[in-house]
Amino acid sequence: MFKLVALGDGAVGKTSCIKRYTEDSFSERYIMTIGTTFALKTVSLEMPEGREVTARVVLWDLAGQPTYNELRRRYMAGATMAIIVYDVTRPQTFLDIGEWFTRLIAVCPNAVVSVVANKIDRPDRLVPPEAGKMVTKWLDVMHYETSAKTGENVTDLFTDLVQRAIEKQKQTRQSGKKQPGSITPGKPSKIT
Repeated sequence: MFKLVALGDGAVGKTSCIKRYTEDSFSERYIMTIGTTFALKTVSLEMPEGREVTARVVLWDLAGQPTYNELRRRYMAGATMAIIVYDVTRPQTFLDIGEWFTRLIAVCPNAVVSVVANKIDRPDRLVPPEAGKMVTKWLDVMHYETSAKTGENVTDLFTDLVQRAIEKQKQTRQSGKKQPGSITPGKPSKIT
């Protein structure tokens, strides 16, 4: 079982990406996330070495408004994966990525992270693809260009994150360390 948190400014499409992935749905109507919501998804993946793995992912959708900073910090604890989403039509949301990343890493230093350029279906795009490539090098994270509206690259994004989290967990087990946020099978556990 893995915990994923979705971070980014308000109205960038965090909820829409999660709904597209978990329900294969999209709504044009914007409804601000109040505090936090979550969704569950069980996925079967074929790992690079050919073995099939089933994983449960708890996806936490955290409100982007500044008034929720302390609440967000509490809900980030224990996350093994994160997406930091920006809206390609709003450059300020791209400029805020560094701050979101810093907040996440302070709480979850070992999380697998992807920066997500959302709304690539829009004709009024202002943040070019090259900016995402720059962020990948700067923060040493994955980068995906998505459209929650059309579904483009959304499943690939989450599949890649889960595969990388499984690989990281495997490496951590082999080294004898417990990965923060992972849940040991057979023991009762609580997701924070």
